Amino acid sequence: GSGGNFAMGTEREVATEESINTRHGVERVIRDAFERTTLRERKKLTMVHKNNVLVHAGDLWTRTFNEVAKEYPTVTTEYLHADAAAMFMVTNPERFDVVVADNLFGDLLTDIAAAICGGIGLAASGNINPEKKFPSMFEPVHGSAPDIAGKGIADPTATVMSVALMLDHLGLSDAARDVERAVAKDLASRGSAKRSTSEIGDALVAAL
Repeated sequence: GSGGNFAMGTEREVATEESINTRHGVERVIRDAFERTTLRERKKLTMVHKNNVLVHAGDLWTRTFNEVAKEYPTVTTEYLHADAAAMFMVTNPERFDVVVADNLFGDLLTDIAAAICGGIGLAASGNINPEKKFPSMFEPVHGSAPDIAGKGIADPTATVMSVALMLDHLGLSDAARDVERAVAKDLASRGSAKRSTSEIGDALVAAL
């Protein structure tokens, strides 16, 4: 965001940080969230913000969410404050189907979601251009782990799940579901024994 520091390093120091929210940008991400929700079985979309504290940005998000919701009568909607959403993500994760939030709250919630699923080693992500006018990028949430490169011990599951996200984006939903089912089958059957990258990959291919 925009902002700066005044009188840095003194007892009078003031730091400001501004969150810039535009109607165009907010509606763009909310509309994409609704579109994605319509493709899912539960068809439930939760918007997360703190409109009781961030009243101006929160009002823009809330109004836009409610207005766009009228165009999607088959989607069940709810609003949660970010702190409540974090609590429910831990205590009742099955409450959620699709969640839409700004970058700050979304960044926090995705790490919580990854943790309850088994860690960022299983978490996939996408940087998506909804209109598909420009390339989108899909990658595992975890880093490149250069310290273990070439050792064959990295878990490829998050990378494989990123492929599922890419397939969905390309309109290949059946193939995406096949990948997800293969991963779910492998996760359910994992024991305590360590496996190499190639062994996990072979197991996922066999589960397809």
